Amino acid sequence: MTTGDEALPGLTALLYAATARLDAHFAACAADIGLTASQANAVHELAEPLGMRELGRRMCCEPPNVTFVVDRLEERGLVDRRPHPGDRRAKLIALTAAGEELRSRLFAGLAVDPPLSGLPDAQRRALRVLLARALNGS
Repeated sequence: MTTGDEALPGLTALLYAATARLDAHFAACAADIGLTASQANAVHELAEPLGMRELGRRMCCEPPNVTFVVDRLEERGLVDRRPHPGDRRAKLIALTAAGEELRSRLFAGLAVDPPLSGLPDAQRRALRVLLARALNGS
């Protein structure tokens, strides 16, 4: 499909560059609190207990990778597995108190000098609206 929009290639390059900076910032914040980027991604997504499948979907990871990440977090006492109320064969993954504290530290680190901090608040809000609209296809 051709849109005739000459700005699209430049926009794509800018989005890739912004994503790379955001990823690097996230990885650095994760390292600062002793986590890998994948572990921090799981901690970030666990605002509430989630099943492994849902956690994997949110992390954009295959099930074996999610299991590996959760196993490492569980070994460190940051998450635990709980019975799933709707499926006795499944488990929910939830942050422990230590995991909640680490999640708070992650969010605090992410707020320090984020890659888009050069934009005023109003422009960041506008960008969020535009990206949400573009991603939702409306």
